[in-house]
Amino acid sequence: MNLLIYALLIFGILILIAAILSSMLSLIFEVRFWRGRSSNGFPLRNPLPSVTVIMPVRGLDQDLRNNVASVLDQDYPGPRKYVFVLDSEDDPAYGVITELLRGSGVDAEVLINRGGRSKGEALAYGLGRVVGDVVVFVDSDARVHRQWLRNLVGWLVMKGVGASTTYRFYLPLRRLGLGSLLRASFNMIGITAMQNPVARFTWGGSSAVWRWLIDKWFIRDYLPNYLSDDYVITHFVHREGLGIAFVPESLVLTLEDVGLRDAFSWAVRQLWYVRVYGFRGFMLYAASYTLYVITLPIAIALSIINPYLLILGVTPYLLGVVKDYVRVNEIRKLNDFYHEEITKQYTILLALASIINVYFSWLAIMKTAFTSSINWRGRVFTVDDAIRLMREKPLP
Repeated sequence: MNLLIYALLIFGILILIAAILSSMLSLIFEVRFWRGRSSNGFPLRNPLPSVTVIMPVRGLDQDLRNNVASVLDQDYPGPRKYVFVLDSEDDPAYGVITELLRGSGVDAEVLINRGGRSKGEALAYGLGRVVGDVVVFVDSDARVHRQWLRNLVGWLVMKGVGASTTYRFYLPLRRLGLGSLLRASFNMIGITAMQNPVARFTWGGSSAVWRWLIDKWFIRDYLPNYLSDDYVITHFVHREGLGIAFVPESLVLTLEDVGLRDAFSWAVRQLWYVRVYGFRGFMLYAASYTLYVITLPIAIALSIINPYLLILGVTPYLLGVVKDYVRVNEIRKLNDFYHEEITKQYTILLALASIINVYFSWLAIMKTAFTSSINWRGRVFTVDDAIRLMREKPLP
């Protein structure tokens, strides 16, 4: 019996040490990443290539008017064209966009892809009207600053990569609730992936891709068969043997309010895409969060033997708080735009939310493992749908 107790004690301590080391390495990586960015500076070279910006739209995002206006109002020295793709003129977003375009003075058009089922179909439809050297994809729930396009395309040119990409940062629109805070904390997973060149992908919410690459690999033909445009474009960039540049200077803000239930459903939907198109990554998330979830209960149980062991159990969570605080604080320093929108109070609250997010994310992972279908903006997709579409048009 004593031998069993000793074995469980050693196993529990090893789990605690593993969690601490993992959190410590994550914090070190975070600090090194931002220190490296600050020494690189940002390349500005004129003239920049001509660009077509494609925005698929379905329904009224909470801050749609400001989002579209910010995407149109860009300090970009090269030629640019905008293509907005909707399913119907009856979409309530249609009137908002056409009104904004009427007085914008930019080269833009609104396309109606009748009967469009997915975002991939909308992007493929928009690609049919592309002109210029670079294609930029952006989501309708993204608010950006005036150098967003310049930064994104500038890194594409200067780094000699196939695509440049950024990611999203969530903020409350009118009031801050637990759902909005946990969604923003969960969303940090994507930023972590972007910081790692091995895990990095071309995020469809804000990415720039060379047009020649899109044409060479006939990407337009594949997009309708995949519910994740990120997966398709990332595949072909790598297939060409090129890298992907991460541009935190062009992080987009999404200002929305969301309840806890909707935030959980959103998290499951994001993980569902990972499960379907990147199962190894999904399993890695599952293993990582399971480690953190069991850390505190193990520490509480071991504290009966030695109260000081509870400190070991709390340490990974505290390191996680520090890491997220460092990250958000560094984002605030990137541009006056971020500094004004992201308050110091929100930075602290978001860092503290990382503790609850461990359990929120783990529950979302467990739910996703048994979820066969998702609902994206009124359209239902199943795992069988995704598999069938992939088999119809497999990636080379």
